[in-house]
Amino acid sequence: MNRRQFTASLGALAGAAALPFPALRAATVAAPAVPPTAYAWAHLIVRAQAKASPAMLARQLGLSPEVAQSLFDTLIRDGVLRAPGAAGIAQAAHPLHSTGHSATAPQALRKRMQNLMERAKSSRRLVKDDTLDVGCSKTVQEEDHDASTPEYIQESPVRG
Repeated sequence: MNRRQFTASLGALAGAAALPFPALRAATVAAPAVPPTAYAWAHLIVRAQAKASPAMLARQLGLSPEVAQSLFDTLIRDGVLRAPGAAGIAQAAHPLHSTGHSATAPQALRKRMQNLMERAKSSRRLVKDDTLDVGCSKTVQEEDHDASTPEYIQESPVRG
């Protein structure tokens, strides 16, 4: 960016603050009114199908495209949907599974680990718990007097 463009952008930034507020308000379009029950139904449909688009919401709820787009934006803003991809289809943040229960990744992992622990407890052990008595417990008492000398320091024999 050269100096002239930088100076022009600074001037535009300062000029934006001087624009009247009603002019900015008129530029924004008022969001269409969403029926009160449409949000609840859209929330349920999105979680059940795990994906959504404004066209799908308009078709299933019988809404106009403008109202469906407003509802779609509200679902994204509230965190029900993730941001849409290149095709305009958004994934549900917490979809319902085929069982009808919502399970997040940590809950599913915890359930799998509990199942594995139950299987491990119910399976046969490969090693016996019984201690085997080989008969070596008396050897320490029998060889104790031969193993050490009463002297504290032992000297090695002199070789020469």
